[in-house]
Amino acid sequence: MKWFTLLILPLFCFVFYGAYLFQYDLKIIPQELVSQHPYGFYDYKGVLNIHTRESTGSGTHKEVIRAAQDAGLDFISITDLNDFNPDNSLEAYYDNVLVFIDGEYSYLNSRLVNLFATSTEHLHGVGRSQVFFNDLLNSNPKPEDAGMLILAHPFKQGYTWSGDYPIGLDGIEIINLKQIWQHAWLTRKMSFLWSLLIFPFNDRLAFIRLVEDMKDEVALLDELSQTRHRVGISGADAEARFLFGEVSWIRFPSYETLFSISTNHVLLRSELTGNEKSDREKISQAIRKGSFYISFDILANPKGFNAVLRSANGRVSTMGSELKWEEGMQLEIDLPHKPNVPFDVDIYKDGELMVVSNSKRTVFQVPGPGVYRVRVRVIPTFPLPDGKRWVPWIYGNPFFLK
Repeated sequence: MKWFTLLILPLFCFVFYGAYLFQYDLKIIPQELVSQHPYGFYDYKGVLNIHTRESTGSGTHKEVIRAAQDAGLDFISITDLNDFNPDNSLEAYYDNVLVFIDGEYSYLNSRLVNLFATSTEHLHGVGRSQVFFNDLLNSNPKPEDAGMLILAHPFKQGYTWSGDYPIGLDGIEIINLKQIWQHAWLTRKMSFLWSLLIFPFNDRLAFIRLVEDMKDEVALLDELSQTRHRVGISGADAEARFLFGEVSWIRFPSYETLFSISTNHVLLRSELTGNEKSDREKISQAIRKGSFYISFDILANPKGFNAVLRSANGRVSTMGSELKWEEGMQLEIDLPHKPNVPFDVDIYKDGELMVVSNSKRTVFQVPGPGVYRVRVRVIPTFPLPDGKRWVPWIYGNPFFLK
């Protein structure tokens, strides 16, 4: 009887704790508050870097699209690994989700996400494409029909870049969801295993507790932005498969779960209309320009956030803008709602922290030329054993002032 009690008591406690976790909400912003588009803009969210069973993923295109619909996304980019003959006939609207067919490709020891290419002239198999990618990476500007070249998971073990970063690189992944949990496994095994245990009770909490500030990735973006216009994206690297060894796998976490964690929010001056051609152009140009921010939506809906530059004459410029600095310029940052937990709105210039604000609206007089960007972070209260700590919520793309 004593042994039975010793066995059943921990199990009972874990189930009781699981029931507590099931209803636990980090409550960054009260759920009853409705988020609206920021003034003068329209906010549309999407997920980039998704794999189907055509490469390393577990789902069909149809299943991925259905998951995107269920997650309330406006657009997705499917980037099957080393697919040198992408089926662009799949590019279309599926109800309210606009689908892009792009690609992720092996280059040397790294991976490149190739977005919005309208030509396949540079896609000739793993071997020959190395030459074409090398030419594109060393060209600035490069042909627009070759699309954007984004460095995937720049600090992932075994995939780090060797040597100088090429001038033709258009940006990097600031967030890569797969890299987050893999890094946690390599550096914080007990924390990772605890997340696995609580995942069945609260999948959102299980993931967000593994998130740390993307210090290395953001520092790299700051460095690269000193030489030319670059952007930072959130990549899901979604596969919905968890490997056991090298063969067997299960669908975990699901595409829908991954699509709810982190997204890219493009900010447009006019609404999407449902016209595939014009909407595709609007979204792709906004991402090329850097007129978007990335967010851990799992913490709270960021819709309503914006950061703009206002010139002395009243002209408003979006994130990603390249401008000549003028006296009287100010950076204006608006949050959708004031978080009900401690938070910081941080303004960086050339990688150095300039200002920390704790206001829903922040206005900063821009002192001179430089590369400026915004980060918002919060301190939610996690269930024991975690407690309180800083977690990033929003990363804005840079402004480039000459």
